[in-house]
Amino acid sequence: MISGAKTAVSRKSVIRFIVIALAAVAVWNFPLTYHIGIDSVVSEHKIPFYAKACGFLYRDWVYRDIVRDIIGAEKDPVKKALVIMNWVSSNIMRGVPKGIKTVDDHPLNIIIRRYGSDDQIQDIFTILCSYAGMKSGMAKCFNSDKTSFMVFSLVMAGDRWLIFDAIANKYFLNRKGGIADIEDYAKGDLVISEKDRELYGEYLEYLKHIDTSNFTRAEEQMPFRRIPASIKKMLSVSQNQ
Repeated sequence: MISGAKTAVSRKSVIRFIVIALAAVAVWNFPLTYHIGIDSVVSEHKIPFYAKACGFLYRDWVYRDIVRDIIGAEKDPVKKALVIMNWVSSNIMRGVPKGIKTVDDHPLNIIIRRYGSDDQIQDIFTILCSYAGMKSGMAKCFNSDKTSFMVFSLVMAGDRWLIFDAIANKYFLNRKGGIADIEDYAKGDLVISEKDRELYGEYLEYLKHIDTSNFTRAEEQMPFRRIPASIKKMLSVSQNQ
C-alpha cells in the first residue's frame, strides 16, 4: 500500500511538473508587440516574451552603467542634471545626417548611434536624469496660436521643477542666480536676455499649462516602474474619456 501511494504521488508530481513546464514555455514564447517608427511612420511587429524581457533588462543595465560613469559620486541633484546635460551635448549630435532615416524604437539606440532629432535629445536627457534618481519629463510647449511648439526638459530637484533646453545645452537663471524653475517663471522671477525672450518667450508661457503628474516616459524605461507607470497612464486615459 505504501509503495502504491508513493507511485501515485510520484505520478502527480510528474504531471504537475509537466504542466508547469509547458505553461512556462508557453509564457516564455508568448507573442507580444513592439512598435518602430521610421520617418514618423509607425509599424507594429511581433516579438516573443523572452526576447522583449531580456532586451528590457539589458537596456536597464546599460542606462544605469552610463549614469554611474557620468555622475560618479555626485549627490547634488542640480549638479547631476548639469553634468548629464553636458554629457548629452558632447555625445549626441543634434540632427539626423542627410540621407539617413529617422528611426524611433528604443531610446538607447539614440546613444548608440550618437545622433538624434531635437525631441530625441530631450528624451535621452530626461531618461538619464531619471536613472540618476530625479523625476524628469519633457514638456511640449506651444506658441500662442499653437502653430509651432518647442520641447523643454523639466527635472525635479527637491520640490522644484527646473527648466532645461537640453538641445542647446542651456538652462535659465532666476534672480537669485540659481537655475530657474516653473514657479520662478510664473512669478516673473526669470532672468532672460532679449534674444532668449524672443526665441523662448511664447513657449515658456505654455509651461503654466503643463501637468507634471503625467511625466512617466522616463520611468517607463525602468522594469520595476514600468507596470505602475503604465497603470497610471491607463487610469488617466479612462478618466479623460
